[in-house]
Amino acid sequence: MPKSLSPQAVERFHSQGFVSPVPVLTLDEVAYFRDCLENFERQHPNDVTKLKTKSHLLCPWVAEIARHPKILDAYEDLIGPDILCYSMAFRNKNADGRTFAGWHQDTLYLPIEPILVIGALALADCAAEHGCLRVIPGSHKGEILPHGEAADPDSILARGQYIDADFDTSSAVDMELKAGEIALFNSGIIHGSQINSTDERRLLLLVEMMPTHARSHRHRESAMLVRGTDRFLNHDPDRPAEMEFGPEEQATWLAATENRGKNIFADSSLPVSDAYGGERPPR
Repeated sequence: MPKSLSPQAVERFHSQGFVSPVPVLTLDEVAYFRDCLENFERQHPNDVTKLKTKSHLLCPWVAEIARHPKILDAYEDLIGPDILCYSMAFRNKNADGRTFAGWHQDTLYLPIEPILVIGALALADCAAEHGCLRVIPGSHKGEILPHGEAADPDSILARGQYIDADFDTSSAVDMELKAGEIALFNSGIIHGSQINSTDERRLLLLVEMMPTHARSHRHRESAMLVRGTDRFLNHDPDRPAEMEFGPEEQATWLAATENRGKNIFADSSLPVSDAYGGERPPR
């Protein structure tokens, strides 16, 4: 029997590629983690973009989210009891009416097989007007479509990627969330998001998890064991943060993200961004 999700929700995830919303955090937990985020932003304003990938290597409170029992129960229902955290990646949007994410498929840039499950965890209410994630149901079962890239300062994505082909968007679903809820989706699903047209920030943390038997079909990467046992050792072990933004944490983060950037920016014409250890200015 599933630990968290209903049998119908598990079936919907596998057939449609997503399930949403799933309540996982209390409002007190949301307030605590939001305070942690905003405190980091105040103390390290020039390093906020580093939270866009593997932020659990920089901040102990993010590693705490990655190990949260209710979050892991939902993932276990989808991928089994042995779970690796691939990344914890903030995708926040200011209330500027500009930042968006073009339609794309993460499997083109995150070469994990057989499955990578991404959760969008809301630390504030996230409705359509905030620029919530949108998905095309069932598209994870289709082919990976051709993608383009652009150095667009308003794109929230690492390569400004977008699907460069015609496809049907008439079935698109807005994954609206209340604070403390998570939306779970297969990394192969077509998804994107519109601008934030409100006067409130969109605060989303992408929680990227995979079964321990998963592996990269390109460059070997690292991951953190968060539940069960890793009998496969397909990934180098990540060292979670013990001190917020400490010198060892920064060195660990840089080594891991530079390594990940080899997959994210493979065959890209763009220089690596600072969120992946490069020098390209943040967007």
